[in-house]
Amino acid sequence: MSLNYQSFNERWGFTLIETILVAGIISIGLLTTARLFPFGLRAKKSAEQYSIASLLGQQIMEEIKEKGYDALSTLYPSNSLNYGLKEGDFEEYKEYKWRVEWWDTEIPNLRRVRVRILGKEDRRLYFDLTTYLAKRD
Repeated sequence: MSLNYQSFNERWGFTLIETILVAGIISIGLLTTARLFPFGLRAKKSAEQYSIASLLGQQIMEEIKEKGYDALSTLYPSNSLNYGLKEGDFEEYKEYKWRVEWWDTEIPNLRRVRVRILGKEDRRLYFDLTTYLAKRD
């Protein structure tokens, strides 16, 4: 039983139409994958921005806690005795700014402190952290 050349090609070879179909399917898959890259890059940039803002906010809050209850009214003054507010910029991270607010609560010798990290240009809120400080006697 011998196979001639024509019957071998008919059984084992690919036609031009099959090759075009496979190339089309692969092209569609590659184009779809390529369209996803910008979304991934934007998500990465956004995650970096929120991570930096979180670290900056935690750093400010730790400094406030270290200085204590009594330092709030001098570091973050206001016209009111029961409220303080101050905003500032970061030297190293120019695209962010910070805002610290504090309030006296209904409980004597207890203040609520809020630290916010905002975008400098768009004033977008990246991070908001609240804690309470008690006066130590």
